[in-house]
Amino acid sequence: MPSPIPRLSAAQKLLRLIHRGETFTYGGVAVLLLLLAGAIAVYLVKFLITSVNQPFFSILITLINEVLLIMIVMELLRTVTRLLVSPVHDVGIQDLNPFLVIAGISVTRRILTIGASLSVTETEGQTLEPLKFQHYMVELVISGLIILLVAVSLWLINRRPTARGAA
Repeated sequence: MPSPIPRLSAAQKLLRLIHRGETFTYGGVAVLLLLLAGAIAVYLVKFLITSVNQPFFSILITLINEVLLIMIVMELLRTVTRLLVSPVHDVGIQDLNPFLVIAGISVTRRILTIGASLSVTETEGQTLEPLKFQHYMVELVISGLIILLVAVSLWLINRRPTARGAA
């Protein structure tokens, strides 16, 4: 005689619905991030084709900037994909790693952009207003401090034993 199929409670049905909605949402976000990374890559190729007559350093700045932007989007995609594939959506301190990496890439992107802009200004023989130069220097110092904080945070998180890793 077959055993009766247990009936789900209202709470279990609601949790199942929420889990499906969560999976659907993460899937949609993953597809959108992938499309965004592809759109940035297409824009970059189009930019490279149409910018033949522009100064080399200007093209280089845009190239570096857009490639780092693609890296940021892909790191977000990796995080969303991990959440999508993970059977249990428990959140731990290790889950901060991808966001700290994204922060590091973002700040590095800004530092490289400022440095390249200053180089282009110097290469083209232009002078930079003292106030704008001071603004750039303050922004570089703050960005450097943020990179240092991100690095220390990653180091602290990764040297800390996790409950998942402990047997």
